[in-house]
Order: sequence, then structure tokens, then C-alpha cells
Amino acid sequence: MTAFIGLLSFLGIIIGGVLSLKAVFKKQPKKKALILTGASFIVMIGALALTPASPRVDIAEKSIETNEQGTAIIEGKTNDQSNITLDGEKIETKNGEFSYKVTLKDDQPQKLTFVASIGDTDKAETVEVKPSKAFVAFLNEEKQEQETLEQAETALVLAESKPTQKNYDEAVTRINSLTKERDDFTKRLAIIKENVPIYEAVELAETKQTKEQVDSAAALVAKATLNKDSLLKRLTTVQQKITEKEKTEKQIASAREAVEKAEQEPTDDHYNQAIARIKELPNGNTDLTNRANAVKQTLTAQKEEAKKVAEAQKKAEQEAQKAAIEQQQAQAAAAQTPETPAPDTLGTEEMVLVTRTGEKYHNRKCGNGTYTPATLEEAQARGLTPCSKCY
Repeated sequence: MTAFIGLLSFLGIIIGGVLSLKAVFKKQPKKKALILTGASFIVMIGALALTPASPRVDIAEKSIETNEQGTAIIEGKTNDQSNITLDGEKIETKNGEFSYKVTLKDDQPQKLTFVASIGDTDKAETVEVKPSKAFVAFLNEEKQEQETLEQAETALVLAESKPTQKNYDEAVTRINSLTKERDDFTKRLAIIKENVPIYEAVELAETKQTKEQVDSAAALVAKATLNKDSLLKRLTTVQQKITEKEKTEKQIASAREAVEKAEQEPTDDHYNQAIARIKELPNGNTDLTNRANAVKQTLTAQKEEAKKVAEAQKKAEQEAQKAAIEQQQAQAAAAQTPETPAPDTLGTEEMVLVTRTGEKYHNRKCGNGTYTPATLEEAQARGLTPCSKCY
């Protein structure tokens, strides 16, 4: 609209000027022409005053570096009619100037675009903010410090969960490598140091598994400020293992005693008692089992030997009885036929029964002992005399 008014006023000035010249040459009244010219001029001046200016944004440095903290100040100029924005955020201006503070978060350059707007008209200027070498060095130091801090925290957590001397020393080393002192770390270290002997006492009790070590560790755990419940549970487990160990030792002693008795007196009852005691052992016992098996072999050998002796004795008895019967039959036959000449018995050997240490020979089993068959001639040659019960 202002442009249209300006155009009309410009035409009015031209027309007024032409009419004024015409009036001069023809010596006509110039008042109307001058009024038209003056009015058009005034309107044009007003239109020019109302015409909006172009948006302006001027930034002196299109590329700037940060200071060692990563901060940079961007300065620019504009006109009074322009609105300056950055990513939709309005930037305050004063007397046609503005400034903006930017801080980088890492070592990567950042581009910022400032936009000057008047109505629907925009003008943009882009500035690149680069990290300075000092800021990059600062970032590297911060990164290293953060990594060291994380390592120290990790070492502390481990030492708090397992306060051994090794873990405590590692935590001390990590914390001492920090460039800044941390009071909270120092306090946590002091607590860990107090609990190191307590934790090691529990570990010793777990290794030795003796009542004395458990009692000593329990007295220290009562004063623990780290993982007290966990340490008490571990001591309870150790005590249970000690009880089980004592029970097992008693069972082993009982089994060993039973095996020794079976070895000294190898009978089926003693062997069975030894096997029963061995089976009661939680994990068995190879040595005692082997010794019991040896007793079993001895019993088997004894039974086989006894069986052989019994069979030999039975056979000897049967042969002696057979010989006695034959002799009795021969004597009876001889008594019934006295007139018959006695047969020649020089070639017939009479069988008798003898014992290994006895002084008599028998024609049947007579009393206890082990009897073996022999000829009468052999018995007499040994100096044996006939048994009064058998003859």
C-alpha cells in the first residue's frame, strides 16, 4: 500500500510540475499547480517514511574460537526494525547491536544461524564456533579425570563388597591418582580399612574350618560396618561344615574300628558290620572298602578250604567204613566155613583210619579229629596200635 501511495505521489509531483511550467509559460495562475505539487511531495515523503526498511544482520566474524572453557561471544549489528532470532529464540538488541554467548560441550565445531526478520522478509547469517586448542586440552583433561574417577568408584565398590587388603590398596591407588581430593572417597576408604581384618578373619575361618577360628572371626564380625549380615551367614556355613566334618570323622573312626575287628576276627558278622559302617559314610572310603573286600576274600578262601577238608574227611570215612564192612564180611564168612583152608591174604592189604597226631588206628571214625585212610601195614610201621573201641 505504501508503495502504491508513493507511486501516486510521485506522479502527482510530475503532473504538478508540468502544470506549473505550463502556467508560467502561458502566464496563467500557478496556485493549483503548486498546491498539487506540494501535496504530492508531502504524500511521497510520508509514504517513504512509512515504507519498511530491509532486515539487517551483520556479524563481523563468521568463524570464531572459544576460550579455554569452551565459551565464545558472538557480536553483531542490525537495524531497529529487525527482530533477531536464533533457532526460534529471540535475541535482545540494543541500539542496533546484539551479542550472544555460546558454550561448546565437546570438541566438535558448532554452526549458529542468526535470522533478522521484518514482516515476512528474512535475512540470515551463519557463524561457526570452533573449539580452541586450550579448550580441547581442557576437555581431554576432564575426560581423563572422569575416567579416573569412574575407576576409583569401581575400585571403592569392589573394596566395600570384598574388603580385602588387596582391594583396599587398589582403591587407595585409584583415589590418589585423582587431581581433586574427594572427601567422600576418603571417608569410604577409612571404613574399608577398618573392615579389612574382619573380612580376612572370615576368610581364614573358611580356610581352616576350626572352631577357634570361627569364634575369633565371630567376635570381629560383631563390630563390622560392611556386609555384616553376609559375613554372619558365611560363618554359619563354616560352623555347619565343621559340625558335618566332626560327624564324618566319627563315622570314619567307627567304620575303621569295624574293619580292624573284621581283619582280626574274619567272620561273616564282623564283615557285615564293617560294610554297614562304610555305607554310612557320606562320600564312602576307598581304603576301608578295599580292606573290607580283603576280609571278604579271606572268608571266601577259608570257606573253600573248610569245604575241601570236609569233603576229604567224608571220603576217608566212607572208604574206612567200606573197608571195615568188607573185613567183617570176610571174618563172618571164615567163621561159617572153618574146614575150608584160609585163603592166602598175603596179597590183600587191610585198610584202616588214622589221624595226623593220634597213636591208634581205627576201622571207623572214632571221636573228633580228621581221619585219613591208610593200610594196616603203614599204620603199624608208624608204631600205631589198634583202637580198643574199634577192635
